[in-house]
Amino acid sequence: MTDDLTSPLPVMAPDAALGILTDREADADPELMRGAALVHLIALVRQGLELDDTEDVPVDVPVDQLGVDSLLALEIGDHVFDATGAVLTVEDVAQRPTLGGLAALIVADLRQQRAT
Repeated sequence: MTDDLTSPLPVMAPDAALGILTDREADADPELMRGAALVHLIALVRQGLELDDTEDVPVDVPVDQLGVDSLLALEIGDHVFDATGAVLTVEDVAQRPTLGGLAALIVADLRQQRAT
């Protein structure tokens, strides 16, 4: 799985996205999981930056350019862990700074955890 997005984002509510990320049977479709991770991350960025649902949050722009600072990155990482068990560190944000890259990390971590 790469950081490059080749398909449009799925249309789903953030709660449905979180349900997919916590559903072990969704592992069969990593692209569905990645789309769900993106929807979930976008919702967290919108909440953290106090954006409304109509404001665009590009998934291929570094998150610091979106306004995500290190404190918000920590909060997002904590929320992702609490909600899904996937580990997303500030270092991950520095190394894979787009939401697309972070979604790929979340999916890889969840799939690895479930394989063991």
